[in-house]
Amino acid sequence: KDLKKAKLETKALKAKRPGFTDDRYNETSYYIENGLRKVYPYYFTFTTFTKGRWVGEKILDVFAREFRAHPAEEYERCIRTGSLTVNYEKVDVDYRLKHNDLLANIVHRHEVPVTADPIAIVHMDEDVVVVNKPASIPVHPCG
Repeated sequence: KDLKKAKLETKALKAKRPGFTDDRYNETSYYIENGLRKVYPYYFTFTTFTKGRWVGEKILDVFAREFRAHPAEEYERCIRTGSLTVNYEKVDVDYRLKHNDLLANIVHRHEVPVTADPIAIVHMDEDVVVVNKPASIPVHPCG
């Protein structure tokens, strides 16, 4: 039991800052086809700690309410298959969240192709850089 707890604490330390990490840019590889930059599909793990308002609630209820990108049935499937875990362990759909639980959801991402054209710098000085960003290129990660 103590060894299991120590491993869990080690995992939690490694995941102090859930969400996107600095190595997110190394996770993907791409190719150019017909003037578009296309990213090969890849797996990505979203992580977050249990929020105070979630404590005591069922994991399925929280995901169905808070992360509405997918229907509850999809989150139920993820919990049952183990791609959505608590403290890196598979749980039941009726699991009640506890303070500081680490939630991890592994997803298979398919990104929309963007232009492969270079981004034009319109103006650059010591205070500002102005670019002509093509509409197909997002300005922040989403998911």
